[in-house]
Amino acid sequence: MRKNIYLAGFMGTGKSTVGKELARLMGRKFIDMDQVLERRLGMKISEIFEKHGEEFFRDEEKKLALEIAHSYNKVVATGGGTILDLEVREAFRSTGLIIGLEAGQEELVSRLARKNHRPLVTGKKPVARRVKELLDEREPVYKQITIRVNTTNLTPNEAARKIVDLLKTRQRILDQLQSQYITLS
Repeated sequence: MRKNIYLAGFMGTGKSTVGKELARLMGRKFIDMDQVLERRLGMKISEIFEKHGEEFFRDEEKKLALEIAHSYNKVVATGGGTILDLEVREAFRSTGLIIGLEAGQEELVSRLARKNHRPLVTGKKPVARRVKELLDEREPVYKQITIRVNTTNLTPNEAARKIVDLLKTRQRILDQLQSQYITLS
């Protein structure tokens, strides 16, 4: 069975666009958690936040994440806050590999300012200040991800190819370690 690849990281790092490309390169099915939630709930993420609040959204997101963790051979674009939940993080770790996407703060502000549908960065506070607050809050969890790719100066295709290369290198190392273990046993 081939484990899932979960793309995690802050909004605007490219999880959806890189994820589509990565799934294509690897011949896997792509799942965008935000899109699935929008279809299931019949409204955009911003509307879900507005009508039902963040807590409701996080509950629905968690249900979906745990459901996806029972599948295999997928590339999954998670929401920016999905892995903040410990139970979800553990489910993802046990059923796949979490890969963190990151970008410089200025780049994130630039990307997010072009799209005004992100409920956590719209409102009274300037986008730059809200991005900094959320990054500071989430950084300890994001830093726990061992494989991270900075997408700041990469196209989605370049980022996806970099991930494929990292996965191949990781597999070679694991294979070498396993053969050394077998030889020593």
